[in-house]
Order: sequence, then C-alpha cells, then structure tokens
Amino acid sequence: MIDKAIVVLSAPSRVRPRVRLGGLSLLQRLLYTAQWAGIRRGVVLALAAPDPDAERLVREDPKNSGFVFLELGRSKGSAAFRELEQCLQGELAVLSTECILDRVFLRDLLNRPEPLARPVLVKSKAPAAGAENTEALPAVSLVPAGAASSLKGALLSEEPMEATAKFLNSLPDSECLEPGEPALIPIRGSSPQELGQAQKSLFRSLIKPTESYLSKNLERRISLSITKRLVNTAVTPNQISLVSICMGLVSGWLFLGPHRLHHVAGALLLWLSSVIDGCDGEIARLKFQESRIGSVLDFLGDNLVHIVVFFCIGFGLYRGGEGSVYLALGILAALGTLATASAVFWRVFLKGGSEGIITFSTPVRVEEAASASDGLRRKIELADKISNRDFIYLILALSLVNGLWIYAWLSAFGTFFYLAYLLHLYRRMGLLSRASPASSA
Repeated sequence: MIDKAIVVLSAPSRVRPRVRLGGLSLLQRLLYTAQWAGIRRGVVLALAAPDPDAERLVREDPKNSGFVFLELGRSKGSAAFRELEQCLQGELAVLSTECILDRVFLRDLLNRPEPLARPVLVKSKAPAAGAENTEALPAVSLVPAGAASSLKGALLSEEPMEATAKFLNSLPDSECLEPGEPALIPIRGSSPQELGQAQKSLFRSLIKPTESYLSKNLERRISLSITKRLVNTAVTPNQISLVSICMGLVSGWLFLGPHRLHHVAGALLLWLSSVIDGCDGEIARLKFQESRIGSVLDFLGDNLVHIVVFFCIGFGLYRGGEGSVYLALGILAALGTLATASAVFWRVFLKGGSEGIITFSTPVRVEEAASASDGLRRKIELADKISNRDFIYLILALSLVNGLWIYAWLSAFGTFFYLAYLLHLYRRMGLLSRASPASSA
C-alpha cells in the first residue's frame, strides 16, 4: 500500500488549484481524495510560482493534517523540506492538480500488497490545458523506491515543473494507464467553458450505474440541479435528510384524505421527497461529508417514510369505507417493511461493526458486493433493483385513477416476498463466507 504522496500545484497560467468545482477547490478535492484513498502523509509543492492561497488552505484546513506545504526555493532546511526528503525515501505517488480523480479508482491504484516493481503513469486521454501528453505532468505517477530518490534532482532543478514532468514521463518500463471518466476527469483549462465541462462530468459521476431508467433520467436530473445550487452553501447533508423525511411523513398523512386530490398530492409530495433525498448523498460525496450518523439517518428515515406511507394507504382506504381488510393490508405492509429494514440494518450497520463510515448498496455493504462472485453479485443487484423507489410512480398512477386499493394488496404481500428473498440471499452469503476458508485451504 502506497501511503505517501507529493502533490504538485499547477502553474497559475494553466489551472489554478484554488478554483472551486462542486463545493471544493481543486486542491481540496485532490487532498481529500488522496487521504480517503489511503495517503497518510504528503507534501504540497509549489514549483512554478508562490501560491499563498494554497499555502493557507493546506495549513488551516484541519482535514489536511497529513499534508504540509512547501515552496521550493525559499524553504530549504525547513521542516516541510525535511518531510519532502522523507517522502522521497521509498515508493510514493505524485499527484497533479490538473484533474479530478475518482477516489475508489485511486484507492485501488494505491492498494498494492507487494512493493511497486515498475512505475505506473496515469494520463488523460486528452492533454490538459493544451499541453502535449509527453510534456504534461501525469495525473498520477506511482514511483518505485529505486526511482524516488532520483526525483529529487528534477524537483530542485532550475525549471522544476518541466524537469519533473520530463522525468516522470521518461521513467523506463512504465505501465501507462489512460482511464476515462469518471476515474479521471481532466481539467483542460481555466476558462468558464472548460471548468463548466469538468464540473458537469463531476456531477454526472454521482449517478450510480445500478439506478433505474426513471431515476437516472428524471429524478437525478432534478436532484443534481438542486445540488448544484446548494453545494456552495452551508446546508449539510443531514439537514437535507431531515427535510426529506418530514416531506415524506406529510405525504403519508395526505393518503388519509377522503378524496382523490389528497392521494395525488400525497404521491407527488412523496416523489418530491425522494428527489430531495437524493441531494443529501450527492452533497455528502461531493464535499466528503459522509458520516456514519448520516448513513443511519438516511436509511432509517427512508424506511420510516415507507412504513408510514404504506400504513396510511391502507388505513385511508379503511376510513373511506373500503372495509377492514385494507386496514389489515396496511398493517401487513408496514410490518413487512419494518422486518425488511431490520434485516438490512442488522446486516449492514450492526454485523460489520460500529466503527467507520458506512457505504452500502442495499442490501449489503459496498465492499461485500464488490468482492462477491458473479452469480452472487447478480442476486445482490437484483435485490437492489427491487428495492428502488420506482414504486412511487406506481402509487402516483394508481392515485390518479382511484386505484390505491391495488397498491395496498401489492405492498402487503410484496414486502414479505422481498423479505424472504433477502433472508435467502443473506443465508447464501453466510454459507459462502463460511466455506471460503476451507476451499482456499
């Protein structure tokens, strides 16, 4: 695992590191990404020109505790220079601020169980800021221990930016990678059009590949538009979650109304609650504000809304004179949702321990899904698709034609079918995890 890095600031005439995209400056985003990916210590280097704004950001941001700022030429002999010399002892990563890196991509790149045998250069398919690909600093350079000490000569030369880029690009026997978006989003220049294109790509990377067609093409378009307006404010993801939960609970109350207009309004408010609920995760990922309490709040809030809505649909039909069977159906749907949520909560939040931030793709943690076999992964993806919120569109359509009684029956039995599928999936995952040590032996 490579856990040391040198971050090379771009020349002000190319891409300014303090330019903000998605709520963070390019430098902040790169430092947060590096630390999330496993970098524990590093140096931010100003090679081309002094950058007091970048220096202040590195020194004053408490999230950057592992990095120090160094302006070569005036700080030789300082503690920051000694930290640079320490970083150059052993293998390390050299990162450029002229791109946006996907944190999972960088983590997987750095997470090498064995010592680095050959250099790895990660480059943009299109050169950034009009430079030739052989002249531009690679987005990421993984430098083996044998070559790291030689890098110091390039950094201390009269033209350190050009010399460093030339040194890295000419490392012998290099493995060259040119990933596309979202793994690597190049910053092609400092013009509003170029920065706008980079931000558009950044926001597009927030859309999960497992999302449904309606979610990708309707809900995400609206939620990303809202996020774009909120990301530079002090609004937090947890505040957005609370607003979404309140809207969802009010939508449940509207389903108790006697008229179709109440039901349609309830369905529309439930849909809007779902859209707003997407903004909390978008802002959390953009600004690296994920937290365990945020994951718990989002999960429990979503399921509380579903329990209330499903019960209120049945209870509203009962109040409207449709018979006590619909009260029973509402109770069954609420209990099925509660049981399903409890199973997922146990598997995702409790079984995996109480420390750290939880990232999960219903019904398992992300790391469990990533390490599963192909057959098991397809079952997990099916469970994820079944649990998406496209059912809201069905509620809306049935509300328009006075057909909520159909959904009462579907939700009462559908939740228990999903629960049975989940328990079968968890049982299979448990059997496989217990069998894996024996098979590997």
